Amino acid sequence: MTDKLSVRDLLNSGHYGQGAIRAVESLKDAGQEANCSDFTDRLESMLIDGLRVLDSLPRDDPFWHGTNGVATIHKVRAHAIKRLEVAPDDRAARWTLVATDLAHGSDDGGLSWMGPLITADTAAVHEAVIVADIVENLIGLDASEALRRACAEVDREELCQRACGGSVAAERVRALFEDGHEHGPS
Repeated sequence: MTDKLSVRDLLNSGHYGQGAIRAVESLKDAGQEANCSDFTDRLESMLIDGLRVLDSLPRDDPFWHGTNGVATIHKVRAHAIKRLEVAPDDRAARWTLVATDLAHGSDDGGLSWMGPLITADTAAVHEAVIVADIVENLIGLDASEALRRACAEVDREELCQRACGGSVAAERVRALFEDGHEHGPS
């Protein structure tokens, strides 16, 4: 239905609630303010993809029962959670949740959804640190504990190799565990 529209046309199509449009704009603003537009552009794209997936559900699907049939930020979030219940490895659903949480200024900016992404690919530590930086610098909350929890299952040896290889993000996470606040396995 909306898969062929440009982002601008898509957001003005009437298919999405105003909160969804504001969430996309919020990600764009956060990226510009935090100097990480490439990352937030990817999150924006993932959020729009999540909205498109939701909008493509037939309106007689049980998900839509008792709703107005408009894809909103709350419904895209609920739909992504349902997708994870069916397929816990659904990376797109996880990134949609990170995007919605970051756009709405949640306490952890979506870090709570990132653990399996980081466990599957230690390179995702970099994205987790960007999220933590946005939470700390733009929202004003300390994201250290949320970052530590998100990275609890990370392969520590690979993390150390990335840190030694010059990854500032890996070094920050490694330092969190060395501060004696480790809650995950070694």
